[in-house]
Amino acid sequence: ATPAATMARTRAMRAFTVVALAGITAMVMLSHHAAAAAEAKARFDPVALPKHHPSKHHLRATQHLSVCWNSTSCEEQPVNYFTLFRSGQGVPCMAAPATQDEAEGGLWGGGQDATLEHFIRSRGHANHVAVAEDGCEEVFGLTKDRHGEPLQTTHYLTGTNTGGLEVSDNPDFSSIMEVGGKVFSVVQFEYPRPGTMYLSELAQDARGVLRPRSMRHVDWSHQGGLWIPCAGSLSPWNTHIGGEEYEPDAKYFRAGLNDSTVCGSSSGVCTSIECAEDVIPSTKWNECSELKESYSFAKYLSGVFPAEIQGIEDLRTQLNPYNYGYAYEVRVHEDGSYEAGKWYAVGRRSNELAYIMPDEKTMYLSDDGTNVVFQKFVADEAQNFQSGTLYAAKFHQKTDGSRGGTFDIEWIDLGHATSAEIEAAARNLTFDDIMEVAEPAVDFRAGAGGPRPVCPEGFEAVNAGSAGLECLRVREGMETVASRLESRRYAAMLGATTELTKLEGITYDSKRHRLYAAVSSLTKGMEDEMSYGQPSFKYDLGGENDIKVTQNKCGCVYTMELDSAFTATKMTPLICGDPHSGTDEKNQCNLEEVANPDNVAYLDLFDLLLIAEDTKYHENNVLWAYDPSSGAKERILVAPMGAEVTSPYMYKAGGWGYIMAVAQHPYEYNQHIYDPSSTGKAGHVGVIGPIKLQQ
Repeated sequence: ATPAATMARTRAMRAFTVVALAGITAMVMLSHHAAAAAEAKARFDPVALPKHHPSKHHLRATQHLSVCWNSTSCEEQPVNYFTLFRSGQGVPCMAAPATQDEAEGGLWGGGQDATLEHFIRSRGHANHVAVAEDGCEEVFGLTKDRHGEPLQTTHYLTGTNTGGLEVSDNPDFSSIMEVGGKVFSVVQFEYPRPGTMYLSELAQDARGVLRPRSMRHVDWSHQGGLWIPCAGSLSPWNTHIGGEEYEPDAKYFRAGLNDSTVCGSSSGVCTSIECAEDVIPSTKWNECSELKESYSFAKYLSGVFPAEIQGIEDLRTQLNPYNYGYAYEVRVHEDGSYEAGKWYAVGRRSNELAYIMPDEKTMYLSDDGTNVVFQKFVADEAQNFQSGTLYAAKFHQKTDGSRGGTFDIEWIDLGHATSAEIEAAARNLTFDDIMEVAEPAVDFRAGAGGPRPVCPEGFEAVNAGSAGLECLRVREGMETVASRLESRRYAAMLGATTELTKLEGITYDSKRHRLYAAVSSLTKGMEDEMSYGQPSFKYDLGGENDIKVTQNKCGCVYTMELDSAFTATKMTPLICGDPHSGTDEKNQCNLEEVANPDNVAYLDLFDLLLIAEDTKYHENNVLWAYDPSSGAKERILVAPMGAEVTSPYMYKAGGWGYIMAVAQHPYEYNQHIYDPSSTGKAGHVGVIGPIKLQQ
């Protein structure tokens, strides 16, 4: 811009009202977690959607920020998307600390693994050179086994070792932490199995630009490895919080079962009189949805590939499903060491995101999948989630559901537990030790109310997760263990709502004291005895049918009102996608609205809500900036075709601000990878910035 143009924009910024002209106008809160603050106004220039095919291959982001910190101090700042990492990139090894702390106590002490070897592994000193040698290099996204050795790829059909190094194109939550004057980043990779994680030190120059300085692999062998790490958050005390998604179902690992009885069983019992009785499900490892991920994970534990595993009987000897499905924390120290551990007391589910509130005791937990539950954990002590009480939400619908529904929220107490007792149970107990299972039946003669489930006396009918209708009974004395190792099923047995579809990101609005929660698809269990608008009892039979909304495959972001104790009391739709105004097969949701909102992040600095898409209904997924005051929204990043946008978050380090944005799995299921304009399948991890913060 010319000097005259810059001066004109500055004068306009000093005079502008709360009306957005071409972008987002926002009230900026210069505080964290609702402290009193001065007000300012800011605007990111919007990003246009690519119109021509070659440009759809490229990541594009906003390049300009206008901000008025107060009525007399305004400035223009150039910003851009700076790539920190791409999958497969080589980064110099991080030298391990030369000294070792005493193992007694420790952040993750206790349980069966409270040994020196366990503690050293949890601090990241095992399987790594003491000093980075010349030429030592880590490969960003390279998966490793429990011994720290590189893993090789699995053939997607035969299950054999293809011989190539396995590098993930699926980076997900990526944090930035300033620790003792140094800047670190932790990046977790969602796919393939096992999940993997890398810790990097970043260099920051005088302009605020970040670049990787060194890197190390994060070791999770002390707790059986890392299972599908998905979204995450930064704790109020500056630690990386994540969660394991799509937990393996321990019910399928019961003694006496085989692949023929397990594969296909998640479709549930027949819920229609017209059900076919002669369908024989495939038992091929890559077609058995109930076991596919477990077959893939086994090579982390034993080096055995799916083709070498002799069915579930063999798999059962290698993998314990109760080792996975937990929220976790990674604490980084100035010397590059770390502590990493799972919170067993918080329970087990398909963790999309764990979010800790400003009281440092209350944690909300979203559950990604079909017929899932919304849960809350209240720790006994601030910053210590190794013991506390777990709750599950019951939703009471107050409107007809035509626009996403409005709900009051009741919380059901699932009991108190400690990580030590639950970790011990996870290592020693099986599903059959905790719960009894009976074969459900369906009474199709139930009349106008529709079919009803039939369970033997003493058993509860539930419909929780992907297992469909089940008849369950908790064994005597196993209530506490059931509440944590089978958190979703146990919640359903106590009357909680297990009907949500793809409950995704959660974030806290410090200005308005409320949560935002993304529900990516209002379908299946959220409909009233329907599935994608067609009659079906499958997702409501055995449940409470608490949620009865009109299906919306494009999803919604909801607000949740909070009381003074940070307890959610009411849920109302804030913004929804539009499934009726798509332009073509590749863009079935309205291009001017959100589609399948996934992760969300409230920026207290700018009073903006970031909404990241994970959709097949927009050809190019988008990161939106939404103004909660005006309802205006703009695109601030567009991902390459086939990529979802993950990890929206704002970080502060060294007087600069950075908006993290990750493009995961470019070209997924997309043959355009072979086009001359292709930018490659490697995932992108980068930031919009640097933003100079007012001191």
